Amino acid sequence: MRVTNSMISNSSRSHITRAKNHLMTAENQYTTKKKILRPSDDPTIAIRSLKLRTTYSQLIQYTEKNVQDAMSWMDTTETALNKINGILVDMKGYLNQGSNDPLKSDDRDAVLSVLQRFADAIFEDHANTDYSGRYVFTGYRTDTSLLFSSDTNNLEYQITEKFGSDAIRSVKYVTGGAKYDPAKDADDYASEVPEQSAAYRLQLAYKNCSNEPITDQEGNPSGSAVQITLSNSTTPLNVAMVSSKDANAYNAAQLGVDAVYIYDTGEIILSEDTYKNIQENDLEFTIKYTKKEFEKNDIRPEMYFECTSHNTDSNKTIDYAEPNGQDIKYEINFSQMAKVNTQARDAIDTDIYRMIDYIEQSVQAVDDIEQRIRDVDDLIDNTTDETEIENCTKLKEMLETEKKFYEDIMTEAFGMGLSMVDNAQNDLNVAIADLGSRYNRLELTYDKLMDETNDTEEKLSNNEDIDIADAYINLAEADALYQASLSATSKILGNSLLNYI
Repeated sequence: MRVTNSMISNSSRSHITRAKNHLMTAENQYTTKKKILRPSDDPTIAIRSLKLRTTYSQLIQYTEKNVQDAMSWMDTTETALNKINGILVDMKGYLNQGSNDPLKSDDRDAVLSVLQRFADAIFEDHANTDYSGRYVFTGYRTDTSLLFSSDTNNLEYQITEKFGSDAIRSVKYVTGGAKYDPAKDADDYASEVPEQSAAYRLQLAYKNCSNEPITDQEGNPSGSAVQITLSNSTTPLNVAMVSSKDANAYNAAQLGVDAVYIYDTGEIILSEDTYKNIQENDLEFTIKYTKKEFEKNDIRPEMYFECTSHNTDSNKTIDYAEPNGQDIKYEINFSQMAKVNTQARDAIDTDIYRMIDYIEQSVQAVDDIEQRIRDVDDLIDNTTDETEIENCTKLKEMLETEKKFYEDIMTEAFGMGLSMVDNAQNDLNVAIADLGSRYNRLELTYDKLMDETNDTEEKLSNNEDIDIADAYINLAEADALYQASLSATSKILGNSLLNYI
């Protein structure tokens, strides 16, 4: 075959072009440290890179955002729960003081004040904790605080509380007793002997409840102020509504009813027959009652109970379901969710507040009887009438007996406070343990994600990055090839080709 100068020239240009392209590719790889610059350079590497980068971006989302946010939420929750547990431990010391010794007036008032501050700290400082503007103990309602931020009189609630047989406590109360009357003599006072009796009582979550039902959207009474239903019956119990000032408030038998609703103190007193029925059959029971006025830092009922709320200003009614199982979950891995929240109703017992209320009530009763004794002492000191002195002396004797009864009740109240703290700590410890187990699982997932992230980074590097030593060698080879093609072409074609180039 005849080889012409034109054929040699075309072949030389083709060789030079390929050498230049190879040199450019090697130079790009050397300067960018990447195997390809565009998908068309190597579609296989490009497709694999897209998949790896997608996986990597998801892993980064999980490790640096989702998991970190979940851990921070749970850290905030754990800190609050541990603080509450520490406060409960401190409360025990003061409750022990009151349960072992009928403290002097100033001492018991000081102990009561400290206990009230502890209870306030539990709910106001820790149970109302938020993380990044989201309340951590309020279930799905992370934008709503656990407590009322101010006194609220335009909301009225019908609250539904559920109890088991173990919620009922036997408590003591005092009936009878002597009261000063100038017309009475010593024999009259001697016949007014105070008596101490027992009652079966449970505390509702709130005091200062209402003896009237809530209103509907037409402004009419809706339902009843209180209704108690046992689990083995659909017929509500016969309930009497009384104030704590009623002489028979703690005596359901005297009122001839199944239960007494003491609305101002938020107590239910059961008759003996009702109590026996509940205990012998291990019954659960439901109590519906009304509360219409809330003070600042009172707990919002919808955070703990099934309830109905009526706004008297807007005339709007809202039904709240029982707030159980309101789990906030984060996606922390591919198709893996983690619960991050703990609800207040599962960790922080409202009995913490209510038991302090009962202790305050018992302390106030002792303070009142001591004041009455001091008043009688003043009467004795300010009279010379022997008959009046004899009468007041007998009155004081009756009051001293009554005082012992009230001191006994106060000591028992402090002891019940210790039991309350134990129960509250049990619930709290269960919640802390559950939180800890979920946190440990989260840490294991985080470690796994970090390993996967590192592996994916390595795969990405192996797929996209070129070894710098290889890149330098390839560049040197490409440059040598290009220079050789130029040199060979110049020798073959002479000046005409060099001039052309």
